[in-house]
Amino acid sequence: MMEEAGNSHLLTVLAYPGAGHLIETPYSPHSRASYGRDKRILLWGGRTKPHAEAQEHSWGEILAFLQHHLYSDQDPVPLSRL
Repeated sequence: MMEEAGNSHLLTVLAYPGAGHLIETPYSPHSRASYGRDKRILLWGGRTKPHAEAQEHSWGEILAFLQHHLYSDQDPVPLSRL
């Protein structure tokens, strides 16, 4: 979809082996499973250490992307200080 929209230059695919399928913000608890709306169990998988490392790395990548694309023409306050 990104290529069709002419935005493939904005797409970066990151892979975190062993991290599982649900990577949230850093320092949030690692949950290997949760309940869906229809009361089914959703298995996210992952091991604790690779999951924590993926959370920290991906959050830095997200902040860098936003910093670059939202503030590239001005002298910004770093997002890490917000």
